[in-house]
Amino acid sequence: MHVKRQTVPKSWPVPRKGTKYLIRCHERRNGLPLLIILRDMLKLGRNRKEVKKILNLGFVSVNDKVRKDEKFSVLPFDIIAIKDKRYELGFSDKGKFVLKETTKTERILKIVGKRILRGKKVQLNLIYGKNIISEEKANTGDSVVLKENKILKIIHLKEGKKAIIFSGKYKGKEGKIEKIEDKIAVLSSKTEKINVPIKNIMVIE
Repeated sequence: MHVKRQTVPKSWPVPRKGTKYLIRCHERRNGLPLLIILRDMLKLGRNRKEVKKILNLGFVSVNDKVRKDEKFSVLPFDIIAIKDKRYELGFSDKGKFVLKETTKTERILKIVGKRILRGKKVQLNLIYGKNIISEEKANTGDSVVLKENKILKIIHLKEGKKAIIFSGKYKGKEGKIEKIEDKIAVLSSKTEKINVPIKNIMVIE
């Protein structure tokens, strides 16, 4: 399936002019098709056919799982590995998707809800629809550092922590949390202070 180029999210790093249609991924609202990453961002193939050949060789993994579907949705903060190189999908300070070369093998996701299951087990609901069972003490708004679906660390939402804005007008900007009050956080960067809803930020360190 395809989507009209003119209707893709503004965060996609593709020009508005070109072929009429682009590939549709399963998570169009939040994610980016693997094809766009390999062809348009990393320039590893000139067209879909060449990218599919690369994928079929099993050289590409997302969060340590080999992916061969060019329509697979890569989500913000996912780690893409291609042979001996790793990239994290993030945002520019203009809100556009960018790839940042990294040595990280883990990713960070925000906790957006909690549920108590049978046996008093706790299910943490994370951004972008992911859930994980955990015995860790964590609250909605905190972040988890994940590797192979295991929690390595909890980063608590509080003043003094570094955060990134992942949604809204200031998407992509980072800063230190100076103040939290009435569901609004004040983020301070080198150049500005931003008032942003807590729901739009994720603590990263």
